[in-house]
Amino acid sequence: MPYPKGKKQSEESNRKRSEKLKGRISPRRGVKLSEEIKAKIKKNNCRYWLGKHHSEKTRKKISDFVKTQVGEKASNWKGGKPKCINCGKTISRQSISGMCIKCFGMAHRGEKNCNWKGDNSITSENKKIRYSIETRLWRESVFARDNWTCQKTGERGGRLISHHIQNFAQYPELRFAIDNGVTLSDKAHREFHKKYGFRKNTLEQLKEFINI
Repeated sequence: MPYPKGKKQSEESNRKRSEKLKGRISPRRGVKLSEEIKAKIKKNNCRYWLGKHHSEKTRKKISDFVKTQVGEKASNWKGGKPKCINCGKTISRQSISGMCIKCFGMAHRGEKNCNWKGDNSITSENKKIRYSIETRLWRESVFARDNWTCQKTGERGGRLISHHIQNFAQYPELRFAIDNGVTLSDKAHREFHKKYGFRKNTLEQLKEFINI
């Protein structure tokens, strides 16, 4: 029974197997092959006989035919690598659209996209305000007032967040009030919202958080 495939034999097993096979001689060792057997082996050896049974003229015809079956000359030529139907750039494989990634993206952008719902309809009003120039000025004013220092840890600089004391979404009238902002580090800001959530945040929560 052969040893299980993939399982490494122990040193003891290798030693016993070596002793068992020691002194054995192959039954074919020293036996000379007859010319007839040699001829049969050569006849059945495809690597040896490849092309040997063809004449020089036939081999030349085969060679010339092989040369004609290269690239566009081949009988099964299908046009080579596919090209983008828009820009003509060679692409690695044929896609359903027949376009490269860049052209496909341009062809499905904006109004051409199946999910298009109108200009800026997906962008919420709150998101527009958060990235407005007014919000940027408010943020810089809060940082400057607190000397770019986290009011929780007392560390100056680093990644700072201007935190709204009263929620941004629930108190629109206080969004740009300097007194409604406080400087926190990114880590302290995440810890605050992890403890108190993102809704109905109050000044009392902030005081409790800072003095903990």
